[in-house]
Order: sequence, then structure tokens, then C-alpha cells
Amino acid sequence: MNPHYIIDGYNLILNIPRFREALDQNLEFARNVLISLLRGYQSSRNLKITLVFDGDEVGHQVSDFPSTKWLKVIYSRPPEKADPVIKRMIRKAQNKKALIVVTADNDILSCAKQHGAQKMSPNEFYFRATKHPLQDQLDQKYNDKLSQQELDEWLKLFGEDDA
Repeated sequence: MNPHYIIDGYNLILNIPRFREALDQNLEFARNVLISLLRGYQSSRNLKITLVFDGDEVGHQVSDFPSTKWLKVIYSRPPEKADPVIKRMIRKAQNKKALIVVTADNDILSCAKQHGAQKMSPNEFYFRATKHPLQDQLDQKYNDKLSQQELDEWLKLFGEDDA
């Protein structure tokens, strides 16, 4: 069966520097950066993602990326936080072996373990999501170093700024 990721949205945002930096602009921007990454990750894989956010921290919600069949974005209903929503989803999941819970929250991780779901840290998920499936092959193919002659030729062609 295809994997189903349940992602603790703000937990992932706060644990990954790229998304924390996006928070400097605003919360909506950080969410959209994350959703964009998730869509890219899904583009070459057959998997389902449910992204859960705290509803009381929604702010001005105008997502550039609406939910789809394969990527659902859920906001808890205030005053409820995302954690109880994620735990309910874990308990209600029919195929817990295909379930992968992404968070650093120990309480959610404990629930996932108790119900037989897989666990993944935000850092591990981010590493997987940003690594293209063919990246290893491309790295090997294009890992050759430029010779000094090739480097000089490139600099001559494209120049260095003299200014």
C-alpha cells in the first residue's frame, strides 16, 4: 500500500531552518513554502500527505495551494490544537503500517508507536523531500572537477566583473 504521511505542520516549520527563515516574512508565506515543497516531493512518488496545522494560529489564510486528493491541508478548530487531531487520525487510520508520522513532538510520537505507525523526524523528512530520486546518479555523473584550463575558458566566456 502507498505511504500516507501525517505531518505536524508547525512542528516541521519550526524545526527546519528554511521554513523558520520563511517565518520572517509571515506565517502564511512559511506555510506556502512548506506546501510547495510537499507538492514537489509528491510529483515523482505515489504517496498521500495530510498536513495538519493549529487552527488558532492560522492568521490570514489565503493558501496558494488548496487541498487535493493526495495532499490535504487541515487546520484544527480553535481552541483545539493540531496534536489531538493528529492523534485521532493515527488511531482511526485503517492501515497503520503505511502511516508515517512526521513530528518532533514526543507525545505524538508515543501515540504513533503505540498504534504501530512509523515515525520520522522533521530533519529526516526534509532530507528525503529535498533529495531528488535520481540525485545519486546525477551526482556520480557530474562529479568531475573542472580542470584549470576549463575553468579559465569558462571565466573567459562569461567573464568576471571588472567593475
